Amino acid sequence: MTSPPPFTVRTAYDDDYEFLFELKKQTEFEPIKNVFGWDETVQRRIHAEEWLEERPLIIESNGKAIGSYLVQDQGDKLYFCRFFILPSHQGLGIGSQILNLAIKQAQHQQLPLTLSYLQSNRVGALYQRMGFVQTGEDKQFVYMCYQHKN
Repeated sequence: MTSPPPFTVRTAYDDDYEFLFELKKQTEFEPIKNVFGWDETVQRRIHAEEWLEERPLIIESNGKAIGSYLVQDQGDKLYFCRFFILPSHQGLGIGSQILNLAIKQAQHQQLPLTLSYLQSNRVGALYQRMGFVQTGEDKQFVYMCYQHKN
């Protein structure tokens, strides 16, 4: 098995705003369309609100932005979100490494790590492989929590 390509993680800059919207569109268009219907105006508004709330980290490989993620501290738990990797860089092991970083952070802080993803998004298989278990679901989302191994 080949090892994943090297990557770095950095804070999002102002210049990353449009990249992050396009990244979400490239990776989530079909699941969003399937669950809610894609409305560019609504998606741009959500993007603007999320940007103001908290900026994600940018994943770079060979000096080029290829993805993003955010671990939000919600007091009694950490919430893993805004996890997107360009389709051309999916399946290379980068996502697993990013999840491992988030898991280690949760273990260090001794907090549960939770997440949710859109119904019909194939990312659920990755989360299960990494040790997340489903804690609930509704028509739009599947909810999961990482089970710390003692």
